Amino acid sequence: MALDGATDREFIACLRSAIERYLSAVDRWESAYRKYYRLPGYAAKVSTDLEREHREYSERRTELERLLPRARRLCLKHRMRDPFSGLVRISLGRYAPQHRLDTAIGRSERNAATACLVDLTAACQEWAEAGGAEPETANGPWWRRLLDLFY
Repeated sequence: MALDGATDREFIACLRSAIERYLSAVDRWESAYRKYYRLPGYAAKVSTDLEREHREYSERRTELERLLPRARRLCLKHRMRDPFSGLVRISLGRYAPQHRLDTAIGRSERNAATACLVDLTAACQEWAEAGGAEPETANGPWWRRLLDLFY
């Protein structure tokens, strides 16, 4: 995946698809994990029935981890919180399926990542329409906000 020369909008589209593939790989892994009665911590040793799902999960995680540094920089550039790093800080199989039914990546984490992707897309769209110049934020640049405090 050569995204070194890609624009921010192209990168965000690639990030969106990588996140979608990663989340679906997590969901497939958890679905396969829940098929049988298992003990907590069972995922540390990958069983034969989970090999394919675990391999796919590992590949998608590696793919997403390669994109995270640039995603973090984009969030900083547009003054947004980075919700993407938390997506890869999960441990699959930590709980036995009979003890816990919720997923390793919760709904709020998924919603935060989706909202950030939408906001980044909009911010990059505005920037492209402004002719490459950084758009004024709602509060303006930092030095103008500082002057407004005194005048």
